[in-house]
Amino acid sequence: MNRILTLFFCTIIFIANAQSGYQIRIKTENIHADTLFVKAYDAKSKRFTTFQALKFENDITIKDKTPLAAGIYILLADSTMLSEFLISDAKNQKFTFLFLKDDLKVEGSKENSANLAYTKQMMEFRRQEFVLQTEVRQAQQKGLPDYMLQVLADSLFKQYDNIYAERRAFQEKMINENKGLLLASIIQGSKDAPQPPKDYYQNRVKLFSFLAEHNFDDFPWEDERMFNTPILDNKFKAFAQHIFPLDAKASTPIVLKVFNESKKNRNMYYAFFDFLEREFGSIKSPYREEELYIAMLKDILNLPDLEETRRLRYEYELNLIDKNHAGAQAIDFNILLDNGDTISLYDINAEFLMLYFQHPDCPTCVELRNKMKDMGILNNTIASGRLKVVTIYFEDSEDLWRNYLRTRAFKNWTHGWNYDQEIAEKRLYDVRHIPMIMFLDKNKRIIKKDLLSNEIEDWLKRYL
Repeated sequence: MNRILTLFFCTIIFIANAQSGYQIRIKTENIHADTLFVKAYDAKSKRFTTFQALKFENDITIKDKTPLAAGIYILLADSTMLSEFLISDAKNQKFTFLFLKDDLKVEGSKENSANLAYTKQMMEFRRQEFVLQTEVRQAQQKGLPDYMLQVLADSLFKQYDNIYAERRAFQEKMINENKGLLLASIIQGSKDAPQPPKDYYQNRVKLFSFLAEHNFDDFPWEDERMFNTPILDNKFKAFAQHIFPLDAKASTPIVLKVFNESKKNRNMYYAFFDFLEREFGSIKSPYREEELYIAMLKDILNLPDLEETRRLRYEYELNLIDKNHAGAQAIDFNILLDNGDTISLYDINAEFLMLYFQHPDCPTCVELRNKMKDMGILNNTIASGRLKVVTIYFEDSEDLWRNYLRTRAFKNWTHGWNYDQEIAEKRLYDVRHIPMIMFLDKNKRIIKKDLLSNEIEDWLKRYL
């Protein structure tokens, strides 16, 4: 009996070993190249990287005893794309590509055969849409009367809706036929958002809100195989593009709703959060939006069993930026003025204040100062006495500050040094990036926390 069991398990192990690894055969006709490249999508670099490079032959097999990781792969003859192929799991990793004169076939892999059929049909839908777009351009070039253009536009919209409905039905059919496979998740993840109502195209906020809200419809958050495809990163980028034009009031509930969906898989949630943090939370990002970022930080800090390194960093971030908001009172601090007086912020009297946190020698600070020097509205408002621009140096080199006063300080501005360094040491203000301009009213209530150079005169006009 023991011998029988031993023989049985040895047989199982032998079969498993015989089936492990991958073996992909590529047979071609009339293709001439020096090298066949096999590339895998790398989640870290966000690009396809070569893991096999072989001398090109018309009948070549790539293989290894270790199975390929689930994901998207591509075949290239030199720099010419031949095809992509999908790997769903450690099974079924032996198949053949037949590159015929006018066609491409896959033998031994139902998933990759289905992927070829899916790609061809999607290209046909795109071709049909392109034909409609061409008709619109040609009609516009003919200079048809508006009423005729409107009739044509209505007809084309109807045709486009029909194509869209056919495409969605085809995608649903392919998803159902390939459940559990990477192909099904790829189709789910790459489906277009539904068409916005026509009147939304006349309202920027409605349009971009709609596109953002539906960007991840039916997205397979649970499937970590999506990390090994470009679709995940493309979806993240598309979502950010829809969020960029919206203010925090409109974007925050949308982002938090998608966060909740992404929490079906913690790694997906982390990846999505990290991406949006770079876009909306980084002090280096031109799209930084603190109100949205604060909501993001509060959301992730409420996550059960949050990684300790993440928790510490997010608590630090939140503590630093969750202050000095519009409508709040500016935090008082001590100032040594250029005339030798020692005062506090609240001793400065003016209808409006612009606090200009800076380092005298930082290149971007110098650049912004020179831009402001030539702003007519800004200079006129200073001359009227209604506005004071107060530069604030908050580091510890008095010599550097006094040299700045002698050589580069503008005479119509007020210049101060936070000589006790409380701004930095007690983190009274988030001055990790400078220059930073804060716009205050006469009661030292914050009007705008981080004023950009192209916003300065617009905000002055708005309030003055």
